[in-house]
Amino acid sequence: MTSRERILSTVCGRDTDHVPLHIDVHPSYLSYDPTVAHWDDQFQRTDDLLTLGTDPMIEVWLPDPVAHPDVKITTWREDNTPDGVPRLGKAYETPKGTLRQVIRETDDLYQWHRINRNTRGPLADLIDGVGLLEDVNPSRSCAFLINGPEDLDAMEYLFNPPQGDALSRWRRDADYAAQQARERGVCLLARRLYAGAALLWLTDATESICTFDEHPQYVQRFLDIIEQWQMKMLAMALDVGVDLVTRFGYYDTPDFWGVEHFDRFLKPLIDREAHACEQAGAYLMQQQSKGVTQQRDVFREMNVHVLRDLDPVQGEEDMALLKRELGDTKTLMGGINCDMLLANADREQVTQLVAETLDLMSPGGRFIMHLVPGVYAGVPWQKVLQLIDDWKHHA
Repeated sequence: MTSRERILSTVCGRDTDHVPLHIDVHPSYLSYDPTVAHWDDQFQRTDDLLTLGTDPMIEVWLPDPVAHPDVKITTWREDNTPDGVPRLGKAYETPKGTLRQVIRETDDLYQWHRINRNTRGPLADLIDGVGLLEDVNPSRSCAFLINGPEDLDAMEYLFNPPQGDALSRWRRDADYAAQQARERGVCLLARRLYAGAALLWLTDATESICTFDEHPQYVQRFLDIIEQWQMKMLAMALDVGVDLVTRFGYYDTPDFWGVEHFDRFLKPLIDREAHACEQAGAYLMQQQSKGVTQQRDVFREMNVHVLRDLDPVQGEEDMALLKRELGDTKTLMGGINCDMLLANADREQVTQLVAETLDLMSPGGRFIMHLVPGVYAGVPWQKVLQLIDDWKHHA
């Protein structure tokens, strides 16, 4: 079987030649281990991971939101601050009001956090300034972009798909990635949708959680603005012919939403996205490392096809329970904690970890072994190679 056939057969519940192994190497890893630092783009990475016998995927990165032409954007940097930490700011002046976003410019903002939103191009870029949707923003925020219902009219002006040359360039890169995936026989993956995470990135999370019951209309409209933009982006990806679509659900957990509010606010969005994928012959992956065990009754009734990044260590997911209760209808992807378990395991422990995970999860199919949340700095590459060897002998 090709890697693509193996992955898609697993997602559909059909027999495969062996259990797939997917390894996602974070771009920041290139600064950590010179063994893999020669990867200039994702296609080189894919070739090396294929040579190792694993099941990599070529990715189409959905573009960031584009502001309406009527929006004036200004940026600034403040050096003289009370705590001595510079501030980075960005303001969006819209016809419905001005929105401001300010973060602290900590040392690790540039040194550690590399991103990969290049479908065709460098594997990693350093974050530059204040991004609209960035995982590094909440912990550094001094001023949140959205502070209540009064900001939503202006917010609508910030979320548009690319147009003109930017759209043409994105489409050329996406078509090129699709061609490369076909030539290699690997899956084409679209990254990423994140309607739920946007609430945590753009607002004060503590304040927002308190509005779920008090001001549900505000939460719903916020999510609707994001989702309307996301559905346009999803349509672009599906038109390219992607096989899988990742939904970034790391903040869709009960810690933020609880089970009830996840069911009320996020389930309809995810089901809508999954249905759109089905109509185009693709599959939706919910990428969430914690809380799936608690939310399993909701997920059982949902259309989402793959539950990705299931983590039995940091996420405390009950893999046996999820296999028993969801494994007949959902493909489970994960099982190997990378940062804490694999990084610190000795040779014998790695072999035992692989064997126990496959013995538990592989019967009946619908399991993709995956290192959660991916290979980051601190995980010796030799440990990854040993895990691959043990998987080959056991899968």
